[in-house]
Amino acid sequence: MNKNYYRILWGCLAVVVIAGGIYYFASRNSNTEPYTTPPQTTEQARHQTAHQVIVNNTPALEEAVAQRETEILEQTQQQTADVPEQEQKPLETANAQTQQNTEQNVTQQQNTEQASIFENEPLFAMPLAGNIVMDYSADHAIYDATLDQYRTNDHISIGAKKGEAVKASEDGTVESIKTDDERGITVVINHDNGWQTTYSQLQEDVVVKEGDKVKKGQEIGFVAEPTKYSVALGEHVDFSIAKDGIKVDPKSNVSE
Repeated sequence: MNKNYYRILWGCLAVVVIAGGIYYFASRNSNTEPYTTPPQTTEQARHQTAHQVIVNNTPALEEAVAQRETEILEQTQQQTADVPEQEQKPLETANAQTQQNTEQNVTQQQNTEQASIFENEPLFAMPLAGNIVMDYSADHAIYDATLDQYRTNDHISIGAKKGEAVKASEDGTVESIKTDDERGITVVINHDNGWQTTYSQLQEDVVVKEGDKVKKGQEIGFVAEPTKYSVALGEHVDFSIAKDGIKVDPKSNVSE
C-alpha cells in the first residue's frame, strides 16, 4: 500500500510541474511579441506621400530646368560663333550699303525740293555796284545824318555817281513811275510770285514806261542828285524789295 501511495504522489507532482512549465512558457511568449505601429488613416497616408513627393522631387525638377536652360544658351552661343566670318561680312556690307543709299536718297530729295523752290522764286541782283551808305533796318531805329535823327529804314541806299545806269534786278513788268519830294523819281517793277522791287532817286528821263516788260539787267533809268531829305548820303539809289506787300531786307534776297 505504501508503494502505491508514493507512486500516485509522484505522478501528481509531475503533472503539476509540466502544467506549470507550459503556463510559464506561454506567458513569456505573449509578453515578448514586438510592438506593431497602428495602421495610418487614408488621409494621413496621402498627406505623407504628397509631402515626400514635394520634398524629394522639387529640387530635382528645378535643377533639371536650370540645366536645360544652360544647355540651350550654350548651344545658341556656339551656333552664333560657328557662323563663318565670310558669311557675316556680306550682311554687314549690305546693311551699310542700304544705309548709304537711304542717306543719298534723302539728300537728293532735299536738293530737289530746294531747287524747285529756287526755280519758282526770282533771284534778284543789285541795280548797280556800290557801297551801302544807309542800311535796311525795319526792326530798330538807325541814325539818319540828313535829318539828324534816329528812324527805321525799309530800303538800302547804294552810293553811286550821277548819271550812272540803274538796272532791273529781275524780269518783270513796270508797275508804276512816280515822283515825290522825299524819293524823287521812283520806278516800281512787279515780279513773279508776289515779289516787287522799287528804285528811287532817279533822273526824270527814265527809259521805261508803265506796263513795259523788262529783263534782268536791263537799264531802266539813271542816278540823279539826291533830294533834300537824303542829301547827306551823297549821290545814291534807294533800292527796296517786297514780298506780298511786305518790305524785306534786300541783302538777303540778291545773288552775290
